[in-house]
Amino acid sequence: MKKLVFSAAALTAASAAFANESDWAQLDQDIQALSASLQGLEGTGMTIGGRIRAGYENSGDITGSFNTAPGPDAILGTPDDVITPGNDLGGFALYTARLFAAGTTGQDIGYRIELDIAQAGLLAAYLDIPVGNEITVRTGRFRGHVLRESLIDSGDLLFFDRSATAALFSARRTGIAAVGNFEAFEWAVTVQNGGDGVGDDLFYAVRAGIDILGEGTDLVEGAYGASEEMEASAGVAYFNDDAPEDADGFAVEGSLATNQFSANATIVSLGDAAIGSQLENNERMIVPMPIAGDSTIFSVGGSFMLTEASSEYGAWELAARYQDFDDPGDSTLIDVGANYYAHGHDMKYIINVTSGSSAGGGHDGTLVRVGVQSRF
Repeated sequence: MKKLVFSAAALTAASAAFANESDWAQLDQDIQALSASLQGLEGTGMTIGGRIRAGYENSGDITGSFNTAPGPDAILGTPDDVITPGNDLGGFALYTARLFAAGTTGQDIGYRIELDIAQAGLLAAYLDIPVGNEITVRTGRFRGHVLRESLIDSGDLLFFDRSATAALFSARRTGIAAVGNFEAFEWAVTVQNGGDGVGDDLFYAVRAGIDILGEGTDLVEGAYGASEEMEASAGVAYFNDDAPEDADGFAVEGSLATNQFSANATIVSLGDAAIGSQLENNERMIVPMPIAGDSTIFSVGGSFMLTEASSEYGAWELAARYQDFDDPGDSTLIDVGANYYAHGHDMKYIINVTSGSSAGGGHDGTLVRVGVQSRF
């Protein structure tokens, strides 16, 4: 590599003495081609960043209604998430503390490694290998391609939690996936370790998506940062985990967004057995709702920008979400919240109120959370 650079420098110096205008033009082209070649050999370099998200939780319905253990610190064995019997929830939580490194090699192979420092665990480690111009093969530890919301980074969500259906597929597992992008249409086939770990019962998913309006919705939840023109996408997926018998199902989803408002809806129909929850190991559904086989769970939500994005004053976005779990207790979950974007999702403040209810009362309760997120 150094010899090649030195040769280019020598060529430039020698040509400076004898070249005419046409020679200079040719030399300029040669140097540009050489520079492009060197960039290809060296790749795009590495991007290093991270994110911290913390907050305060309060609920008078903690006993018998909410599940806060294990919480985000439980793997480390810290006492932060231990609740004394009879005490109401009213404490601080570290939801996220992450570091990542990502980039592209000289062979155009993308890579990403992500660590959760709060749990001292590996979250993601994968390679994106291009096959032609439209197909990419991903191998390593990553999220399966089932629902759009499951693929959204938790730092780009509207609420503290994903919807219950998205949480089913939000964890990263080891496997391989092929993803094809053909302008407005995309497809993905995912094969990963199933509910039996490294056993021979695997998890499969096939997903197809289409951009209905504009370039389609990005992997960001909400209206903040969206285009002035309306963008909309839809998708359908089939999934199956061989570990529990008949643990399969279908999913249909749609989303739209402008820089003023957003909306999304998801329907997941489960087979005779419920697929094992793939909740990200540092995320949690603090209001545990029943997810059973032979049920159709749906979620619908939306948001509205109160103020426009401004580098001086920031922006406010209001959001609401309703979930129905199609269980004998008619369990439902309602989230309402507000986000203040001081600097987009890189620096935002989050306020959430979550309320669960069911006919039997086992999932009744209200939870209030206030938090802050910073990315670097």
